[in-house]
Amino acid sequence: MLDSPRGPGYICVGKGKTEAAIKNFSPHYSRQYSVAFCNHVRSEVEQHRDFTSQLLKTKPPLEPGTVLYEAELSQFAEDIKKWRDRYIVVKNDFAVESYENKEAYQKGAAPKSRILPAGGKVLTSEDEYNLLSDRHFPDPVASNEKENAQPFVVLPKEFPVYLWQPFLRHGYYCFSEEAEQRKFGALLNDCIRHLNHGMNPLPSQPQLFLTCPGQSSVMRVLRRSHRRCALRVGERDPP
Repeated sequence: MLDSPRGPGYICVGKGKTEAAIKNFSPHYSRQYSVAFCNHVRSEVEQHRDFTSQLLKTKPPLEPGTVLYEAELSQFAEDIKKWRDRYIVVKNDFAVESYENKEAYQKGAAPKSRILPAGGKVLTSEDEYNLLSDRHFPDPVASNEKENAQPFVVLPKEFPVYLWQPFLRHGYYCFSEEAEQRKFGALLNDCIRHLNHGMNPLPSQPQLFLTCPGQSSVMRVLRRSHRRCALRVGERDPP
């Protein structure tokens, strides 16, 4: 600094700016230092005290085969197209297993059905289920009047739970009490959330087209042809 060719005036300006910056920073440093010093003294005095951690603790993993839910409820049997009372068991592999009855489950019999609800959606009303069905499977010849439309599955009880799955048969369950409906619906949502963890979402139809082999090159050629057409049209336009 002393040998600077810019002269002593430049040195004075730089020194003044440095002193001003330090002066503005000093009050903040003093306050922070006081807080840090007090925390240091407190930790030295209370070094044998157990502090409560504010971090979330991971629950220990459950033993394989731990039962999360078991109850007897009404399930629509797809093989006979009728409602049957089944004993439903959900373990910590998040699969929904259906048994003939509780005795069959306790004797170790094979389940009548086993559903992994990954990628599914839980619905608790017939209207919601019908709207979702119409959205995914529209009927082009159906009339616009829905008053006389017959339900897809006649419910034996008041509180249903629909398990919608994109590429599998849907699950239909029914309860006589709303509390049991909410409990089972919440359980299915937890199973779906755990099974969906780490899964990539299903791509839309345009994304599926672009990810097919050779389709990206087709799209590039199509875009180039559109550009050429646009340039030709621009050349023909009068100035």
